[in-house]
Amino acid sequence: MKFRCRMVDAIAMRDFTNIVNTISRITKQCTLRLTTNELCFSVSDDRTSMVWAELIQTHFFTEYIMNGVSEEQNEIYLEFDPSMLARSLGSLRMTAKSVKIKLTNKRQPCLSLEIELPSLSIESRQCLHDVPVRVIPRREWAEHQTPNIPEFDISVDMPQLKHVRNIVERMKNMSSCLTLSADKTGTFVLKIETDSATVSTHFQELQVWNCSQQNQDEVSAIIDIKKFLMFLAWDIVHPDGVKCNILQNRMVNLFLHLADYLKIYYFLSSITI
Repeated sequence: MKFRCRMVDAIAMRDFTNIVNTISRITKQCTLRLTTNELCFSVSDDRTSMVWAELIQTHFFTEYIMNGVSEEQNEIYLEFDPSMLARSLGSLRMTAKSVKIKLTNKRQPCLSLEIELPSLSIESRQCLHDVPVRVIPRREWAEHQTPNIPEFDISVDMPQLKHVRNIVERMKNMSSCLTLSADKTGTFVLKIETDSATVSTHFQELQVWNCSQQNQDEVSAIIDIKKFLMFLAWDIVHPDGVKCNILQNRMVNLFLHLADYLKIYYFLSSITI
């Protein structure tokens, strides 16, 4: 079993750092699935998939070597604290020349980072970090597979995340729950209800990609407003587009993509008031 990669492109290092930083704000424990083509970060909430992020390795790495547990099962699954990896990647903001990441064994399995930084006195200097990981055995792999994506009642493009975040930041001071709804005309609504008031914001004429319930005026679900705000933090990667998929009174799935190298699926179960 072997894993080694190298980044030299400043944009790739910035994107990778932003992704890990955002995940670290969501959870204290995440899973990293390594395959020959991609890296997948997975976050679960009460054993239910909450975040699934797919990164195409050719965009991020100039060198990428991965040999899994066997030829038939050529994958590696790691579990670790993403905040430790985020702190280690903080050095990349100091105009790093490159970073190497490899799976090592230093009394315990680690992701070891070798970050090359510029220096005024010498050609370059190295910053070394070790992030402890748990290698997930094959008997547990089934718990960390790609989540099943159900057929949703409606899929609609979301407005720019920064605009949505500004509104939801204010709403969270009034309520812990948020109703998301959309209809076949392309109207997307954020709504909170309190004992004293109902507050809603409407975005209109958005692109509708799917609407299976043609006779239903509106599809909606009530979600945890703080968990929704966690998703809106993904605005830092400057996505090309975001879709909101709603399963009536059951689930909201938010799908974000950036070019052809980053896909993020974010799942929020509907709650009952």
